[in-house]
Amino acid sequence: RPEFALAKDAIKDLSATLARGSYGYILDADLQGFFDHIDHRWLIKMLEERIDDKPFIHLINKWLKAGILSTDGKVLHPVTGTPQGGIVSPILANIYLHYVLDLWFQKKVKPNCKGEAYLCRYADDFICAFRFRDDAEEFYSALIRRLDKFGLSLSPDKSRIIRFSRFEKGTNYFEFLGFEFRWGTSRKGKDMIKLRTSRKKLLASWIKFSLWCRKCRNLRLRRIFKLLNAKLRGYYNYYGVIGNFASLQEFFRQAMRILYKWLNRRSQKRSFCYSIFN
Repeated sequence: RPEFALAKDAIKDLSATLARGSYGYILDADLQGFFDHIDHRWLIKMLEERIDDKPFIHLINKWLKAGILSTDGKVLHPVTGTPQGGIVSPILANIYLHYVLDLWFQKKVKPNCKGEAYLCRYADDFICAFRFRDDAEEFYSALIRRLDKFGLSLSPDKSRIIRFSRFEKGTNYFEFLGFEFRWGTSRKGKDMIKLRTSRKKLLASWIKFSLWCRKCRNLRLRRIFKLLNAKLRGYYNYYGVIGNFASLQEFFRQAMRILYKWLNRRSQKRSFCYSIFN
């Protein structure tokens, strides 16, 4: 079972905890090929800790080792990883990280830290916050050893310890679940955590939107705009957080330019004037 049912719950909890706590350092870690490196033997042991049903465990084991047809026609039986697109894969992945990371952090890491320590995880994405740099560095080293024991590893290029303090606003930020987290000041002059859509996700959203426009450009206009409204609502429901208006506005303006471009390709004759369309 995941610690948070929704990604937005994790974002809200992380933002509130950092704002009210005395954290000064963030470990921004990235698991390398997590779903492909889940060790079947460890996973089965974890399941057996809570599930006393041998036929069910046997069924999960068979499902994990289901044959994969390779390009040369051979059937391979994997010893690590969960089937991509499998309906049970996210649940099994959460169970794996619950034992590998969550319980270990709460029972072993946190009690031995000199200052405050906090872990926020959603699926295979997680952020760790510490008051002191020594705690962050010791945890980083211990985490590498811990993950190695269970067949996992960190991506060295994407994992780092950063200074993240209300006393050094604007110098550093980190990304989590599509948002950039920064220290800033409210209109009333109070310290606060500010969120905005990460640049990487913003660019990816425009590319995805352009592909959608290309696919739908020959539909009737009424149908296109009905689908567009649903698409924009989904985007705003996720990224519509306090302080992120500028990023939402930027996304909308560029999305309308992309849609205008594709609708004008419906025929050789130009269909719209942009000022009227907008």
